[in-house]
Amino acid sequence: MVLKDSEASHLQFIVTQEPYISKKNEITVAHTLSNGYHLNILSDYEKVDLSVKKYAQKLLSRYLVSLLIILLISIALLDYYMKPLAVLAKKTREWNNQKSFDYSLDNPGKEIEEVSYAFSTLIHRLEIFRSKEAELFQEAAHELKTPLALMRSRLDVYENNEQYQKSQFIEDLGNDIERLTSELKNVLFLESSDFEEASNINIADMLKKLQTKMAILIQRKQLTLTLPSETFSIVASEKLLSKVLSALLENAITYAKEESMVEIGCDHTTQKIWIENSIGDEKYLFSSKIGEKMLKRLSHELGFDYISTQSEAYFRIELVFTRFVQGA
Repeated sequence: MVLKDSEASHLQFIVTQEPYISKKNEITVAHTLSNGYHLNILSDYEKVDLSVKKYAQKLLSRYLVSLLIILLISIALLDYYMKPLAVLAKKTREWNNQKSFDYSLDNPGKEIEEVSYAFSTLIHRLEIFRSKEAELFQEAAHELKTPLALMRSRLDVYENNEQYQKSQFIEDLGNDIERLTSELKNVLFLESSDFEEASNINIADMLKKLQTKMAILIQRKQLTLTLPSETFSIVASEKLLSKVLSALLENAITYAKEESMVEIGCDHTTQKIWIENSIGDEKYLFSSKIGEKMLKRLSHELGFDYISTQSEAYFRIELVFTRFVQGA
């Protein structure tokens, strides 16, 4: 940048015995004369600042134009180089071993649109997770309740049952600690099953697994747990479904009257399962408000409606699956 002489502002000429010391917002040049005096030339910053501002604007406009040109060239190159990949992906998806592989450049933009939509969906899901971070931590911490209840019940049974061998107690407690460690990992790293592949799940098989898992809770309260004779299958995330049924069963066992029956029923014609327990001395019939919020959220993801009924004698919750249901 070169400043022209016309860009000097408010010029002043001063002759002094000593070089002039410039003040704020002044530009000063001193020249020593033959007689020992000093010729001082003064100017202010006004036009200099204006000139610098104009030059900065010129540089910015050049930068933006260059950036726009680079962007247009990049888009053109990406479009050119992505065409073969897009067509290859499409043809590979449609190919079967009964036909020869046909590789032709027809309608390559559709694959790019699908990839763009997939990324947009993923980003939207991650934004939802971030906005609900506190709620996710509450729900994740709530899931620690079941393994802790199992460990507490196992200790009570060991202390009150002489037939429960110490070696067996240590082995079972080790399994409980493994489950607790797994849940802690979910809490600390916010592991989610939202991206888990859906699979075909038999309701009766999952209930049998949960019965084994809850065995120590059942033994501690001397309960009788009845499993359904009927069954049906759904296509869903196994972790999510296990989370829901485990929470409901643990809730029923926790608040059931001692030496009573906890009934699990199933009707494959209406795709309905229910859990019913008699009411003990506990005040609450559902574990917590967090548990209720979890059930409401997961009901949408797994595709079921639920309703709870109660009286002075019993508490019952029903789940009716309306989506992803297969025959028994």
